[in-house]
Amino acid sequence: MLSQFPLVLFFARNARFVSFGFFLTLFSSFGQTFYVALFNGALRTELGMSISDLGNIYGLATFGGALLLMAMGRLIDVWDLRVFTAFSCVLLAAACLMFANATGPVSLLIAVLGLRLAGQGLMSHTGLTSMSRYFETERGLAVSIASIGFAAGVGLFPFTGAILMQTYGWRQIWTGSAVVVLFVSLPLALFLLRGHPDRHTAYLDRLDYDADESDQPRNTGWTRAQVLRDRRFYMLLPLMLSLPFVATGIQFHQVLLVEEKGWLLATFASGYFVAATFNVVGSLSLGSAATRMGTAVRFIPWFIAPLGLSTVLLTLFDTPAIIWPYMILNGLTGGMFGIMQNLLWAELYGTRHLGAVRSMVTSTTIFAAALAPAVMGWLLDAGWTMRLIAASSFVYIVLSMALATRVKIKALPPPTA
Repeated sequence: MLSQFPLVLFFARNARFVSFGFFLTLFSSFGQTFYVALFNGALRTELGMSISDLGNIYGLATFGGALLLMAMGRLIDVWDLRVFTAFSCVLLAAACLMFANATGPVSLLIAVLGLRLAGQGLMSHTGLTSMSRYFETERGLAVSIASIGFAAGVGLFPFTGAILMQTYGWRQIWTGSAVVVLFVSLPLALFLLRGHPDRHTAYLDRLDYDADESDQPRNTGWTRAQVLRDRRFYMLLPLMLSLPFVATGIQFHQVLLVEEKGWLLATFASGYFVAATFNVVGSLSLGSAATRMGTAVRFIPWFIAPLGLSTVLLTLFDTPAIIWPYMILNGLTGGMFGIMQNLLWAELYGTRHLGAVRSMVTSTTIFAAALAPAVMGWLLDAGWTMRLIAASSFVYIVLSMALATRVKIKALPPPTA
């Protein structure tokens, strides 16, 4: 009976380890924008900061976190996964405590830097890299289930935070967040990693076997330096940056979009639940399809097409009737992007150095997401409209798709020189 439902069968066989990936992406919410930004009003009131002050601190902390992730993310390739997980959780708990005790711009900057590095960065990196590394034929299913943690976080954390703020002060909430990370997240993660030494030994044996099979094109792993010398990487990068840049930039300037279109902000915001739902749909659909086909690269570059269609809607129509279709298309793309971001690099460059490669790519996408609001803000100040930005985004997406189609996406052994 279960064989007719491969997703259910897969989870039944791997419930503990896949749950590890899910809970780490869920608890990464402590460092995600949708949770941290809830407290901007309290920070402005108590610390006497302006909106631009908070924006500058958040942007600087995001860039700093991306740089540190690039340096620290590779440690998952050499540290025991349990040690790396414990390190990430302890760092996140410390950042929550620092946030709770922030007294001015400097202490707030350090706290937000820790939240972005440990929460958005290391917790997500640990959960998804481990799914990509230790699963092979069922990698797509593992990553898709773990990625649901992001959607669950969007649904749970802002709502929970808003409810708590009705009773508790923001410092109490962040102190409580540190307690949850240290005494719930960490023990749960270590419990779910029971038996990991056997899993890691089997993984190393598989790598050694692959290395001995000279007639197989599959590689054991490119280093970060080798990837940076591969022209395919640079031809695919514009495609992989399109979602974090376009979607983040438009979302950041959503108030201007709503004003330009003559919509109600509440009507537009109501679509985010739809987007979160279809994010899960996109994630599970692509993960299941990649598992059935044995590869995810067949979906390059077409997985990004719904994002392009969403920009067409913003360009051509002003009716509020397009809000939900727009959100559906964005949600589908977000779900598929989360899968592709993890499967593509593992399939192209192997898994031995996946932590180093993935942390580099993740840092690049964070840079793009952090840069998008500023770039689009400059364009708006220069007289551009949101309609023109949407049209330009469509052109960029089409060009990045065209460039990606010229790439021969297949596993190759790493260069020897």
